[in-house]
Amino acid sequence: MLGRQATGTRGTPARLTDAAPKTTAGRPVDAVTTRRGRLEFLDALRGIAALTVAVQHIAETNWVAVLGWSHHWFRPGEFGVLVFFLCSGFIIPASLERRNDIVEFWIGRLFRLWPLYLVTLGLILLAFQLSERITPPAGYRPVQDTLFNTTMLQVFSTRPLVIGASWTLGYELVFYLLVSVLFLLGLHRNSGQTAVVLLISSLGLGGVTTLLMVQARPENWWTFPAAALVLLVVASARAAGSSQRVAILLMGLVVVLALSNRPHPMYFALLLLGSMFVGTVLYRWTTGQVQTRTAAAIYGLGLVVVVLTQLAWHIEWIEPITGETPRWWTEAGTFLAAYLVFGAALLLRHHSWPRVLTYLGTISYSVYLLHALVIIIFPPVLGEPWVRFTAMLLTTIVGSVVTYHLVEKPSIAMGRRLIDARRRRRTTDAEGRRLTTTSS
Repeated sequence: MLGRQATGTRGTPARLTDAAPKTTAGRPVDAVTTRRGRLEFLDALRGIAALTVAVQHIAETNWVAVLGWSHHWFRPGEFGVLVFFLCSGFIIPASLERRNDIVEFWIGRLFRLWPLYLVTLGLILLAFQLSERITPPAGYRPVQDTLFNTTMLQVFSTRPLVIGASWTLGYELVFYLLVSVLFLLGLHRNSGQTAVVLLISSLGLGGVTTLLMVQARPENWWTFPAAALVLLVVASARAAGSSQRVAILLMGLVVVLALSNRPHPMYFALLLLGSMFVGTVLYRWTTGQVQTRTAAAIYGLGLVVVVLTQLAWHIEWIEPITGETPRWWTEAGTFLAAYLVFGAALLLRHHSWPRVLTYLGTISYSVYLLHALVIIIFPPVLGEPWVRFTAMLLTTIVGSVVTYHLVEKPSIAMGRRLIDARRRRRTTDAEGRRLTTTSS
């Protein structure tokens, strides 16, 4: 069946609880401090990441010098994004393995991500209609681009993004799909190998393909997607049944098309995905599935590859507003900072974190999406930049509290109810089949 993973993989993964799992040496490695079933250090990291992204983007709209500084010295928004990706790498595979059911996993992701995203998208589209001051992106086609933007995969095309910050959600979805494919193939626990392959590939293959290959179609554009599809077909033979093979092929096809038609250099895309799997390796270390020296080696490899890849493949370009040129060390320093902050927080995971940070992490998805809405619709008043900046940031945070309680929590709860109903139905069907078999 498609839902649960095929047999033959190792045992069910440990649940994320307050208890400290043991390594083979009997040493507790996962004294994680939790609050209401949530990992405090992850919430704190999400809070830091969301606030960093929002502060940079809002500041850039009020001071052009901030935009210039970030492109020359350090990219706070990109730092926040990478912290988010490391957090996703840590928790998303754990969520899938805890459920041990691909359908339940995607129901949870659907009700976690899309309701707030669609609300934010709808409010921006409404602003396009109601205000002459707020205009759609250049070349925007109302029907086609609106529908395309609902998929969250619009970053992998030449079409405009209605929500500028939504480009990261496309990479999140590619990661979810890749994790799902590995799960159905029974390879999901090989996180270390996956991380190493992606990291090394970002260094070795970082400049071998062009951007937007499927749409731009440069010479021999078809070779990369064709090779990836052949590999996908061969790999799908490992699946236990036809439904799983179809799911692997469909999800894998989306991954192949996305990476073939990405708007970023290949090294950048592979670094993002490789970094997510570094987060997964660190999760497995905390549960005793990976030895300390292995986790440390892969984390260290990530630090080294970040520097070497940026040095080798970074393409300098002139930012059109400020005229600044981001250097390879600007990007490398940004990535390294995210790795180091995540690593430090992981080592401090057994400590309590400030409530303001953990709550900010709880509403971080709202902060991430709503700050983009606030930037678009906030009226050009309040002349002093500091006044306007403060008002925009406060509006973002207050609005995020509201949308978390009115949109996020109810939609998450609805997803859980659907999962519970599905489990009850499966249990009833299984019991009915058992009774039928017994009576016959």
